[in-house]
Amino acid sequence: MRTSWRAETPTAASADTSSLRLALPVLAGAAAAYVLWRFATDASPVPPRVVLGALPVYLALWLATVVLHAFRWQMILRRLGTDVPLARLTRLWLAARAVGAVVPSGTLGGEPVRVRLLTASGMTGASAAGAVALDRALELAGNMIVGPICIAGAIALGAGAGTAMGITAVGALVGLLVLGLVYVRGIHGRPALVPLLGPLLPLLPRRWKDPLVQHTVRADAALRETLAAHPGLVPTGIGVSLAIEALHLFELAALFAVFALAVPLPLLLLSSMGIGIAHAVPVTAALGTLEATQIGLFAFGGEPLATGLGVAVALRLAETFWILAGLTCLAFAPGWHTQRDRAW
Repeated sequence: MRTSWRAETPTAASADTSSLRLALPVLAGAAAAYVLWRFATDASPVPPRVVLGALPVYLALWLATVVLHAFRWQMILRRLGTDVPLARLTRLWLAARAVGAVVPSGTLGGEPVRVRLLTASGMTGASAAGAVALDRALELAGNMIVGPICIAGAIALGAGAGTAMGITAVGALVGLLVLGLVYVRGIHGRPALVPLLGPLLPLLPRRWKDPLVQHTVRADAALRETLAAHPGLVPTGIGVSLAIEALHLFELAALFAVFALAVPLPLLLLSSMGIGIAHAVPVTAALGTLEATQIGLFAFGGEPLATGLGVAVALRLAETFWILAGLTCLAFAPGWHTQRDRAW
């Protein structure tokens, strides 16, 4: 049975309260971006600069990447019998991903938010959890497939053919094998996601553990049911995920062009891989890990420190931008204000 989306309109009071709560993160993000920019200006022999003509291209590619994420989620929801407008899913995806970045959970903290936002508008909890879990699994599939390709391509093109790059390549292949194991366990009706959560629990704040475990258990069961009911969904979803990964490379190149950074293809591949690694670490907003990963990978690729630092500044500013955009979407998300306290 197909259900339709029932939107709830937030009140003016709730919107005002959310705006006030967002004031501090906005100021903190702006301050962090300013500090990084000043540091790069003082430390680098070639100070960073902004090419305004490239900014619209980057914003268009960024938006296209976000919409494609929402499209994959919409495709899953339709298979489960629920129609949600693409524009609304785009805002909800941005909101949840921002929470996942702010909460030190390796971006997993945003998935319960997605489930809550769906259930707040009439979708059953099991279906919402299954849709979110499957969408997350398809995203990881794209990451794990493209990761080894990026590293192999970078090495083949002459960037970073050292021990550290070899270790990173092995790590990416291990991740791909883990993903394959999750899929195999899922199609055979065995727990797939819960075993992966265990090692992360000691790193999470106490108040996040119980809700995240509960949602993961529900998502695990719903994922198995969804795989059994829709066996063709995974190959199609992986195809969309690979398209997202390819589009992300163009988005990344456009971002570097905004900051007048000429990054060759092998280092572009390494940078994309480094972003995924930094976001997998349970650190708020990947603060420090994003910068360290980029500087380290560019050093392994034979580039001077100034180049790695410039890339780190560009990515930190972009990260701040989309987190603030997502938090703004969250402030006005239908159902968030009424469900927030119970969700966490």
